[in-house]
Amino acid sequence: MIKFIGQVELRNHRRVYYQNDSYRVEQINPTREQVTYSYDIPDKAVDYLYNQLNGCIVTPEEASTVLKPVAKNLNLPFTCGHKLDYYAQEVLVVLVALGKASLSKEGRRYFYTIA
Repeated sequence: MIKFIGQVELRNHRRVYYQNDSYRVEQINPTREQVTYSYDIPDKAVDYLYNQLNGCIVTPEEASTVLKPVAKNLNLPFTCGHKLDYYAQEVLVVLVALGKASLSKEGRRYFYTIA
């Protein structure tokens, strides 16, 4: 059964769902709602990032450096580079939807406070 967790507003809307030990983050472009992109994120990756960064303020790139050494062990689809940065952002979006992180924007950059 798919459970809706919440929606997070970045430049594009993100809707977060949970099913069978993983989260699904769907990006919806508000001007072209029929076009969506989605990422499947294992719950163990969300837990790992939360435990490693609890109490920190981070960018997606910084979160990516935390995920990089364990990306293969967590069976992430990306293990390095800019795609892992994007993927780390989606993991952070899950934390925001779960209420375990808050989101702020300075200029064009997003910062996530893990609490």
